[in-house]
Amino acid sequence: MIRCCSSTSALLRQSSSRRRCQHSVLHYQQRFLTTFDNNNDDSVLFHPRHGLLRADGTPINEGNNNNHSSSSSDNNNDNASSSSSSSSSLVPSSGDHAPRYSHLQGLPMAQRPIFPHFPTSVLIKDPKTIAALEQGQYVGAFLRKSTTATSTTRNKNKIHDSSSTIVNSPPEVLQSVHDLHSVGTLCQILKMTSLPDFMNQQQQHQVDHDVNTTTSNNHVSLWILGHRRLDLTGVENVGPPVDLSVHHWEKLLVPPTDSIRALTNEVVSIIREVAQMNTLFRESLAWFTNSVDFDDPYRLSDFCAFALCKSASGDELQAVLEERQAEARLHLVLVLLTKEREVAKLQQEISQKVEETMTEQQRKYMLQQQLKSIKQELGIEQNDKDILLQKYQRLLEINNYNAEKVDPEVAAAIHQEMTKLETLEVNSQEYTVTRSYLDWLCQMPWGKSSPPATITTKQAKVLLDQHHYGMKEVKQAILQYLAVRKLKEQQQQQQQQQEQKEEDGTKERAKGRRRKRSKAKSKVEDTTGAAAADANKENDAKSSTTSTGTTSTSTNETNKSNSTGTILCLAGPPGVGKTSIAASIAQALGREFYRFSVGGLSDVSELKGHRRTYLGSMPGKFIQSLKRVGVKNPVLLIDEIDKLGHAGMRGDPAGAMLELLDPSQNHAFRDLYLDVPVDLSDVVFVCTANDVHQIPGPLRDRMEIITVSGYDLPEKVAIAEQYLVPKALEAAGLVVKKKKKSTTEDENDDNNKNGVEITKDAIESLARWYAREAGVRNLSKFIDKITRQLALSVVVSREEEEEESDDETRTANNRDGDDDDDDDIPIIKSSVVTAENLSDFVGKPIFTSDRLYDKDPLPLGIVMGLAYTSMGGSALYIETQAIVDSKKSNKFTVTGQLGDVMKESTQIALTVARSFLEQTSSDIIASSTVVDPNFIDNHSFHLHVPEGATPKDGPSAGVTMVTSLLSLALQQPCASNVAMTGEVTLSGKVLPVGGIREKTMAARRAGITVLCLPNANQRDWDELPSYLKNGIEVHFCENYHDVYRVAFAAADDATNRFFLNK
Repeated sequence: MIRCCSSTSALLRQSSSRRRCQHSVLHYQQRFLTTFDNNNDDSVLFHPRHGLLRADGTPINEGNNNNHSSSSSDNNNDNASSSSSSSSSLVPSSGDHAPRYSHLQGLPMAQRPIFPHFPTSVLIKDPKTIAALEQGQYVGAFLRKSTTATSTTRNKNKIHDSSSTIVNSPPEVLQSVHDLHSVGTLCQILKMTSLPDFMNQQQQHQVDHDVNTTTSNNHVSLWILGHRRLDLTGVENVGPPVDLSVHHWEKLLVPPTDSIRALTNEVVSIIREVAQMNTLFRESLAWFTNSVDFDDPYRLSDFCAFALCKSASGDELQAVLEERQAEARLHLVLVLLTKEREVAKLQQEISQKVEETMTEQQRKYMLQQQLKSIKQELGIEQNDKDILLQKYQRLLEINNYNAEKVDPEVAAAIHQEMTKLETLEVNSQEYTVTRSYLDWLCQMPWGKSSPPATITTKQAKVLLDQHHYGMKEVKQAILQYLAVRKLKEQQQQQQQQQEQKEEDGTKERAKGRRRKRSKAKSKVEDTTGAAAADANKENDAKSSTTSTGTTSTSTNETNKSNSTGTILCLAGPPGVGKTSIAASIAQALGREFYRFSVGGLSDVSELKGHRRTYLGSMPGKFIQSLKRVGVKNPVLLIDEIDKLGHAGMRGDPAGAMLELLDPSQNHAFRDLYLDVPVDLSDVVFVCTANDVHQIPGPLRDRMEIITVSGYDLPEKVAIAEQYLVPKALEAAGLVVKKKKKSTTEDENDDNNKNGVEITKDAIESLARWYAREAGVRNLSKFIDKITRQLALSVVVSREEEEEESDDETRTANNRDGDDDDDDDIPIIKSSVVTAENLSDFVGKPIFTSDRLYDKDPLPLGIVMGLAYTSMGGSALYIETQAIVDSKKSNKFTVTGQLGDVMKESTQIALTVARSFLEQTSSDIIASSTVVDPNFIDNHSFHLHVPEGATPKDGPSAGVTMVTSLLSLALQQPCASNVAMTGEVTLSGKVLPVGGIREKTMAARRAGITVLCLPNANQRDWDELPSYLKNGIEVHFCENYHDVYRVAFAAADDATNRFFLNK
């Protein structure tokens, strides 16, 4: 409402300014017209710079004749003085007394024509035209045609100046002889004023009043007076300046007739009507009334077209100028005035609507404010600030806020902000900032926590096993944490009980002392005794308060010092249940759970908040999570922490995590938005990662990393039977959740499953040939797809049964329709999913074989290795081909999208293979085996790792690469049931690698029976469950000779004897 009023006042001020400007112009025109009517001397001459002169050359001025000379002398210092220097009274030769030249300099007009007997101002920009105007006194003003004028006003017509820069063409420059209308006006130059070119900011303009020294950088304002109409007979020169041939009109006389009188009266009537509605129209009429003869229809028409028809176009005014008949000219003017009347009516209606709307809004606003004040006086309604402050008090009570127990800085901040809110205006910007800040402060759970867990360790274990299979290490860590919490809670309860007993004893002793003192001083006066008793009470209260405060302070300090914090990091491949186990942890601990992901997060402000000085600032994710859960001790899951963004322009998120996840620092975490310490020591942080090596070292040291390995085939089958299949059947509506009633299990199965079943063989085939990843995410997707197909078959069978119960005619018709539907929607009639019909539900198998090469032995140069990735373990074949190199360039090409570490392993493998052949070639040559000792030097090699679209890196394929090269050099194939892994050094020593569990599972999946592992990984092998080790012959190797003995067991006897002797 206030904005409406202010904008209206601005419009009124602008309108008043325009009226004052128009008053000055009209005053000058009125003064000129009055002087012009009183002086019709034909001997008056005009000079463009010195004004009007008499026949003897003396200037005609209103006052002192020296005004012009004095102002002219000052003109070199100030451009504005040029306007006042030529303020002499202008007494030109008028109308029919003006000379009749046949050749005149043309003055093209851009928007409106000039009418006789009325002065106007014209701005001239062209230097050549200005120079020509300074030499003459009369010009022929002709309106440019509408198309040319329009293009000129829109700056479409451009010319090039001497400096080859494009400038706008001024209106007085013609492009064609046809640009001008045929009728114009003879005009006399009354005044010429130089104006600086404000558009050119690079040059300093100085106004020179000398006619012969006018600079080309100035614009000129002409004050001209129209005398009579002209006919354009020809354009002698387009110019600039424009040279025209003209023919002067004779004075038009018209006898008064009834039609002309009627038209004149109608024109005058419309003028009066418009003058009542439009203020500017009325003021223009008042200025020109004395100089207009309303009995002359020609003069009246020109006056209306020039002074009153402001909204008329140039072509409409040109039509009035060209019309010779008085009656027709009055008709044209009458049409223009009628348009002005309609515009004035529309403007008046708009003004009235705006005024009515503003008045109504002001009225409603005033009434609302009065009603609000009355309600506040009667106590019916409170102030907005009071309501807001009461809301904050309720929020603090909900969150168990106690100013004595929280950090003093927090209590001071809340009190300070509430006090400041009472003094701020509601419409101020600071009020909004303070209110947002208080919203966050008051909704934080300063003293609200989840109650201690009453669940036992056995119950917690059952709860964890209920939703997750395996993961013994994770469950063991949770049970350990739960046991520690229980012991600490018991210690705190015992300590609080002891403190309570001490406090009760202190109060009893204080009461006993007061009773003794009262008996001893019973004879003292009442006033003295009362004063002493009050003093004793105060002392006792102070002592008890001091002891209580000391005890509570010591308790808080003890709790903070004993707060160890828990930051678990679950590392493993995708789909193994890292995120879901975190929710089970919160359920076992009886706490609230909140999850957020930091994958790809690169802005520190997302973690530590934004400063309140920024627009749209808010706290970080940790403060937001505490507000969401409403307690200060939740379980927070930080997902994908290994994909945290790197340091950049917006800070280092990993560095910000150090403060948050460090138990020795997060008890006083300071968010940039709240700017008060927040205790995060009671929060249980659980992080998930696929690759712990991607986590920065300082951050990784603050975590307890628990590796969650992938699942092998038996584990996947067990997970599917116990968790995935029941969940999918229930989600598809095939199973109703069982209720604890006295019903047999068989009846429940028959009623709930609708006869559908997924056999164990089908699950095993599904995990083996469709979902080989380390997790069970894809396995769950395939099971969901099967259950949806089973649901469709159940629904279709039920619909068919309902149709069969109808009469025979409808049954026959519906069967015909069903046959058509069956062609469009394939329905599987079987309700039992087995390994044989599994492909009908999920399509053809994705994996047709466990091995890339099924032949035994493998081709020369091909050896099976084992790899461990973030997706789990997999078989990794190494393929090598040798090409005879006559130039002995010894090229070694590596393909398969290998990383830098793996490329270095290929170079090490080549060196180890060459060294191996040189050390053993003499003994091998002596045997029956024919081996070229210079095989590696005489050949170029190409080593490739299949599945080139998958990036590969790591040193664990070193022994496999050496074996592949030796297979070519010795012409000995490797056994197909042998797989190996291990890093090799230049001396041939085999170093340990990681991921033994995952690699063993990959070997079992590929049907490997002989496995070569580094000797240092024997401890990892011993920790594997027995079902993974059954059926696999493992060999622990110290150096590559041990690997060779196993890989080439089918070599000739001489070779075997040689290595046995070595």
